Amino acid sequence: MSNFAVAFIAFLLFFGPVLGAIAPLGDAMVINVTNGSSAYNAGIEDGMVITGIDDTSIRNANDIILYMKDIEAGSIVQIYASKDRVVSVYDVEVGEGTEDDLEGVYVNAVVTDSPAEDAGLESGMLILQIDDSAMHSSEDFIFFMNSTQPGQMIQITVLQQYEMSSATNNTTVIDVDLAQHPDTITEKGFLGIYYGTEGLKSVPLGISVGEYPAKEYLEMLKKIPSMLTGIGGWLILLGLPIVGFAGEGFPGFSGNLAQFYHAVGWGEPLGIGIFWIANALLWIGWLNFYVGLFNCLPAVPLDGGHVFKDYLQSFCKRIVSSDTRAEELANSIAGMLTIFVLMSFVFMIFGPYIVHGF
Repeated sequence: MSNFAVAFIAFLLFFGPVLGAIAPLGDAMVINVTNGSSAYNAGIEDGMVITGIDDTSIRNANDIILYMKDIEAGSIVQIYASKDRVVSVYDVEVGEGTEDDLEGVYVNAVVTDSPAEDAGLESGMLILQIDDSAMHSSEDFIFFMNSTQPGQMIQITVLQQYEMSSATNNTTVIDVDLAQHPDTITEKGFLGIYYGTEGLKSVPLGISVGEYPAKEYLEMLKKIPSMLTGIGGWLILLGLPIVGFAGEGFPGFSGNLAQFYHAVGWGEPLGIGIFWIANALLWIGWLNFYVGLFNCLPAVPLDGGHVFKDYLQSFCKRIVSSDTRAEELANSIAGMLTIFVLMSFVFMIFGPYIVHGF
């Protein structure tokens, strides 16, 4: 009960005031800076999050593409980019564009046993179009997928990873039959891809930019408590650090993921400390919940084993007249169950090697 109480308090704080003090900076990230380009000379680096160009706020990579279409070569633009959640301004000269600039949604990973995997979608592909809808950004992808239904057949036009550098027109059309979404309260179809921080290119600035659905990801995290009324919500919560929402895992706000967020409200004075608090609460809650579950197993010397043995001994007293005999029966049954639980763990670890070889 102590473990469950600690887990409850940690999750209550994590999904409540702590996530409420974290907000997305933007979705557009610099994936690559061309050596010798104006952006390179201005000091823009890989991993920065672009929040604005001149007086225009940038929400995603598609905003950069649209803004740059109206800018003439040779012009100087001011790029607002964040590094370690500190926004700086960089003066960048716009170069000449090319007809080979790519726009699409980059497939960072594919969910195992999903419709995407069954159809042949792979990590590294660039989705250019779904049915008749061009995919300029993840926003276009999300908008399209929200209009789909389970069982719907869609056609996805992709470029293979090895074709991207040459930017040829050799595309592949893949038919995908959408499945029921794992989130049972969602009626849209399920494809099963994780689109990452790569894919869109903005050659005139000398940088390649991709996007990460920072706002949508944060909203999904905040929705987990409301999903606990169904089994889907519990499965997401139980596997959150390892599996996440689409097999990518969510170990906390760290690495590139933390670059997309900053502290707001009461957490603003804490700066990066808000992420330390969030990560600590996530793991404290998750580990205590699993320790509590493990301790409930009916195997001695765990608490669950002692509780089970005591109840079993009380039950046996109603069947046999001897207290000693009842205690012996309870100890024997509890011992056999302990061995069974132990062997289950051993088989779970070594079973795959026994079947497939070491």
